[in-house]
Amino acid sequence: MRKNNKVQPANSVQVVAQVTTSPEISQKALTTIPDQQGNQKQIDPRLIAGPLADRGCTDILCLLLFIAGIAILIFISQEAYSKGEPERLLAMYDPNGVACGFDTNVDYPYLYFAIPYGDYFNRTVCVKECPLYADENTKPTTLDCHPNSLVKSCEQKCDAASALKTFATSNNTDIFKDFLCIFNSSILFDRVCYPDALLAIFDNYQEYGSQFAMDVLTGYIEDLTQTKEAIYCSFAVAFLMGIIYLFFTRLLAGVLVWTSIFLFLVGLGFGTYWCHQQDLYYQGIMNDTTGKYTVEQTNKASDNQLTFQYLTYVMYGICAFAVIGLICIFNKIRLAIAVIKTAAMCVKDHFLLIFVPQVTAIVLAGLWFWWIYTASYVYAVGEIKGTGNSPFAEVTHTELQIQYIWYFIFGGLWINAFIQAVNNFVIASTCCFWYFAQQGAGGDERAISQSLYRAFRYHAGSLAFGSLILAIVQLIRIMLEYVRYQTEKVAGSENKAIKCLLRCLSCLMACFERFIRFLNNNAYIMIALTGKNFCSAAKAAFETIWANSMRFALVNGIGGAFIFVGKFCISIVTLMIFYYVITTMDYFKEKIFSPVFPCIVVFIIAYALAVLFMSIYGMACDTVLLCFIFDEDLNKQNGGLSASRCPETLKEFLEQPEMANLKQA
Repeated sequence: MRKNNKVQPANSVQVVAQVTTSPEISQKALTTIPDQQGNQKQIDPRLIAGPLADRGCTDILCLLLFIAGIAILIFISQEAYSKGEPERLLAMYDPNGVACGFDTNVDYPYLYFAIPYGDYFNRTVCVKECPLYADENTKPTTLDCHPNSLVKSCEQKCDAASALKTFATSNNTDIFKDFLCIFNSSILFDRVCYPDALLAIFDNYQEYGSQFAMDVLTGYIEDLTQTKEAIYCSFAVAFLMGIIYLFFTRLLAGVLVWTSIFLFLVGLGFGTYWCHQQDLYYQGIMNDTTGKYTVEQTNKASDNQLTFQYLTYVMYGICAFAVIGLICIFNKIRLAIAVIKTAAMCVKDHFLLIFVPQVTAIVLAGLWFWWIYTASYVYAVGEIKGTGNSPFAEVTHTELQIQYIWYFIFGGLWINAFIQAVNNFVIASTCCFWYFAQQGAGGDERAISQSLYRAFRYHAGSLAFGSLILAIVQLIRIMLEYVRYQTEKVAGSENKAIKCLLRCLSCLMACFERFIRFLNNNAYIMIALTGKNFCSAAKAAFETIWANSMRFALVNGIGGAFIFVGKFCISIVTLMIFYYVITTMDYFKEKIFSPVFPCIVVFIIAYALAVLFMSIYGMACDTVLLCFIFDEDLNKQNGGLSASRCPETLKEFLEQPEMANLKQA
């Protein structure tokens, strides 16, 4: 039964193991205790009452640098808005290198393919309107176009049958140099006249050509329109599935973990039994005296028997190692299960916490919408011109403009990482408040707003510091990909050594980025708990993780598995409900062309919501574990043996008979 005691502030005076700790104790009055490796570890005794209230601004220099970085980003954006011409970047260019709708082609905004075969990609002309006619009798014989060096006349000259026959035998595109074929077309992207029947010159193909593809695409878009109400409802369904998953995690975490471990051991045992049986089978062939097997079969059996004999020994060793390892880490697995249950409890008690990632996602969406829009201007500041060999533009930049582009990429990464850092800090700080509040009786009701206040009032500089490191690593990864692209373009795909080296570097940087994310998140937890600056918090977090590596490995491993299963379950169940609704309800099933495309869209939506929802869960697990370790260390320095302020689920773990015997000993 949970206690219904009134929640006290996180920094009120608490009595633990008959030792009174006052919040007025100076932060310098640290107590030194040995950690699990015997090293000396300093703990601030005020942490027994929860996250420290006495804190000041941290990493102010990095905050000023972050503000200056935003100012530079705004300056680059203003310069790009005044000088960039992204519309020229997106325009189509004729063989003279002039953009359709600009300069001498200002009255001719659409690019038209003069011939639908051969080197059609380069034989283009800018036209005032895309040709569209009802039948051959109303087909125009000329186009309103602006001639160029390759298409010198706008009058139709297209002997498709004879030209195609000559092209098929000689593969010579010169026969099309004076051609201009007029065919029905539609405007694509407000830039190009797209042929409605690009391959109409081939017999019996027009019925199944591009028109069919356009009909399918139109049908898919119409399906989205017809099922939009069900798609909107899928948001609520995915959200509800997330809440239900948290509830079942609280109840069934232990059952699922131990069932998985049992099935793993059963699988190992079955594999060992099978290898042993194969060993006996081949021994039977080798010892056969009836002459049933040939010499060749007997020789092969000898080789196979030896292989399975050694494999059986290896499997026996793995089974023994797994059983012994399970016995050794039995309590740590139970601790991991308790941490997972506790994280679910924290999210349940602070229900508004589930909206933090949703708000963060909206802010990030706004950021990237602005970034992509502005990036088109930043990139378009360079000299934009057509090459004459392609309908697409070519852009050349000065050295300063290239530096602007790279900084704009870096600035976007830094702001993105900072917003995510604020999100993680708020979740971590809320969980810290909750952990130390009356053994999980609900926590401070203002924990979320208090955490958000602390993030910007005291620790914006530290969050900017952590996000700066992450942004630098991400920028290096992008640079490596750019170098790999340029190297492959210059050296080709034959230089396998360079390709292998660059891929290995990319893989290493990807692993390093995951490590930085993990270290940053734990540093944010430490900042939320102790109020330290980023470097001190990261150092303390790393030392704590290193001293409790097995605990962290199990919690992150088991918690990661639960998070993955959660994402999968939320997405699949939402998809199944949506599919059932649109295929059984008359309101939907009689209107849709195919359920495939709406189902794909709903799965993406559900998975995105599941990722946001489960991100709280992962951060809460790490926070609960760090708080438990600090609780444990603080109780030890006061003469206790284990954690005392932990919530119900962790308290149940500590009150198991074997743990109670350990305390008495």
